[in-house]
Amino acid sequence: MADWLTYSLTDFLPFSRTTYLRLFELYDARFWPAVAIGLLMGLALLGLVSGPTPGRLRIALALLGGCWAWIGWAFLWQSYTPLLWAAPYAGVAFGLQGLLLLWAASRLPATTRTAPSGLRASIGYALLAYAVLISPLVGLWFERSWSGLELFGSAPDPTTLATLGAITLVRHPLGPILLPIPLAWALFSGLTLLAMDDPLWPLLPSAALAALLMAITQGRGKLR
Repeated sequence: MADWLTYSLTDFLPFSRTTYLRLFELYDARFWPAVAIGLLMGLALLGLVSGPTPGRLRIALALLGGCWAWIGWAFLWQSYTPLLWAAPYAGVAFGLQGLLLLWAASRLPATTRTAPSGLRASIGYALLAYAVLISPLVGLWFERSWSGLELFGSAPDPTTLATLGAITLVRHPLGPILLPIPLAWALFSGLTLLAMDDPLWPLLPSAALAALLMAITQGRGKLR
């Protein structure tokens, strides 16, 4: 037991931060059309939730579902697997989340709207806007190259962040079913970045905690 106490998170990570950032450079170069399309989808997502008719929200959830499925295959299965043994299992989870979001889009009630105001709406919009618009700029600030930025629609972290924002924002009866996989990835990614001593490691876990608290409060009927 005493031997286990001598280990740190770094001891369980089979690659360095430099290798991890290089992974995104290679991935973005290999799948650059999808990276560009994903960014455009993120801009569309912001527009869809700003005019929250049920039809627009169905499209928004479907877009998110497609992004999760793509990332599960292209990033986790095709790109991350050589570095991390757990990546294929995460890829399956991302594919499942994609299916859940598509199912949620098809089951969206005709009267669904986004949260009109208040803390829940502010958090939801902030997470979405950060994931699509601000996250790339923050990456540049912390010395990530233009050619390896993590962008919405093609990279897991900003897509997870946007999904947490959408789940917080959209009043959907299936919301609790849509949360577990994004919450799990947020924790996993946060620990991975922490092990690499990456300064952005608190971002996803903090967003996940905020989304979870909003979901719990909504379930208790205390936040409108």
